Amino acid sequence: MSLEFIMIHTIILGFALCILFYVLGLLLTILANIPLLNRLLWSLYLSPLYYLSVFLAWPGVMFTALIITLIRCILRRTTVTLSGNDIIIHRMRHTDKLSLADFIRPKTVESYIHIHLIGWFFRRRYLIFQDNNGKEKSCRLYEFSEKDLERVMQLLTRVNRTEHLDEADKTEIMMNAFQSANEILINPKYLWKRMSSRLLILFILCLAVFGISSCIFYWMLVVPMPDALGSILPMVIGYGSILLCLGSFLLLCRTLQILIFNAVKKRNCPERIVFVGNMLQIDHTMYSINRIRQIIMSPPSRKPSWFGHYHITLVTLEGTHKYWLGNTAGLGHGTWQTICRHMQGLLISCPAKLIYH
Repeated sequence: MSLEFIMIHTIILGFALCILFYVLGLLLTILANIPLLNRLLWSLYLSPLYYLSVFLAWPGVMFTALIITLIRCILRRTTVTLSGNDIIIHRMRHTDKLSLADFIRPKTVESYIHIHLIGWFFRRRYLIFQDNNGKEKSCRLYEFSEKDLERVMQLLTRVNRTEHLDEADKTEIMMNAFQSANEILINPKYLWKRMSSRLLILFILCLAVFGISSCIFYWMLVVPMPDALGSILPMVIGYGSILLCLGSFLLLCRTLQILIFNAVKKRNCPERIVFVGNMLQIDHTMYSINRIRQIIMSPPSRKPSWFGHYHITLVTLEGTHKYWLGNTAGLGHGTWQTICRHMQGLLISCPAKLIYH
């Protein structure tokens, strides 16, 4: 989801809603001059539309357009994951499961709209596959940015390289793994301290913005504005305070939720990860690749946000084991890439067991 896409669609939709409400105002004015229809239409139909048009007047109409655009982006957001030899392209109401062997290339289609001195680029991104008849099949990646496509291509390229390694290269990698152990030490207390301190700072900032914006909105309701300010400036300040109040409140709730969630999950943070031969040791628990069904990890190319975290999920014959490793605030991105590289070496003979999600 790119910021450019959100801004352009918000502006276009905002102006479209402005025109719609202008036409609605003319319609209300015309119908109000008809005596026989005035009372009936006003009571049954026109009164709600009138108040709606007043509430969504400028600049509130742009806020409405922004909300509609964000909801549209969330509903159409595409995720690409790898499960064994299958590429799964998922949206909220649609899922495509395609073979990695049928993947050909990515594709980006650009459209340029020019109005006087203003121009916009619209980019549509696809993954191209080969169907059973040998023809190309395009899968649209909605709300996909250039960085998202780069991460997907890095993942697919890495898996393809592993799949097409010669048996001699795989044997050499396995022999090196048996001869030397790779140990990674982690400090759970440090990870939680760094992550929680950032979230607490964000929580305090959101609380301050929520309190200030609420006071401004209450002050505007109680204290009358001077006539010198006109009618536009108070309206802008009012809508701005409402927007800040709602946004900070949502972010406040989200931050509190993540704090509580990670406070529980941090108990599953390992202190020691060792890769040796065909064995994986996490703290005092040993896992053999023969008894591992799947390993689900965060992609090596993705850096979690303040709200995200690294994770390792092992699905074995005995059950499922989940591990939490914080985010880049405490665990360096290079360290996580090292863990992913060792995990790929551990599963060099069965790469389909490793899933990045």
